Amino acid sequence: MANQTPNFVRRVPVSKPYLVTRNQALHLSPSNFKQFMENTDVYGVIVDMPMGGTVLTTLACYVNGAANLYFSNGNDYSGAAQRYPGVVQAARVFVANAASMIEGLEPTRTLELPINNRHFAYILTTHGIYRLDLDSQTNTGTPQERVFKMLYHRVMGELRGAQMKDQANGIDPKAALK
Repeated sequence: MANQTPNFVRRVPVSKPYLVTRNQALHLSPSNFKQFMENTDVYGVIVDMPMGGTVLTTLACYVNGAANLYFSNGNDYSGAAQRYPGVVQAARVFVANAASMIEGLEPTRTLELPINNRHFAYILTTHGIYRLDLDSQTNTGTPQERVFKMLYHRVMGELRGAQMKDQANGIDPKAALK
């Protein structure tokens, strides 16, 4: 019988600026979004996604349509919602859909980062933070999970399009926020 080597789990290295920014995104106060929360307790969704084994990407979306990307190396792409209505629309639809995902879940006590092909979605509510553990493949999971994943992939697509437009127009997102 051949020797079977164990699959060792390799964590993606992350920078301190990334951890600080991710923590801030996870702990924004719901009071920042009261005007957008008339019919919901959900005010944001944070999705942590390993990308290619070397980068961890965090997508932060809020009920007001804000959507930002944070990368484990400390870089980010922020402020696109101020320039692109498609980003706002995709983020709002995604966050609105997240309310249906918390049924049966308990608030989480840990805000760990995912490994391998897992994505962790943290749903921010006025009653606590709920975590979904999702397979990274869009076509796996329950029908509800597949829709949820499709919606955050749509936000990612809108952000990628916005980033390409910004680059083509010579816009530095960091400078645009000042």
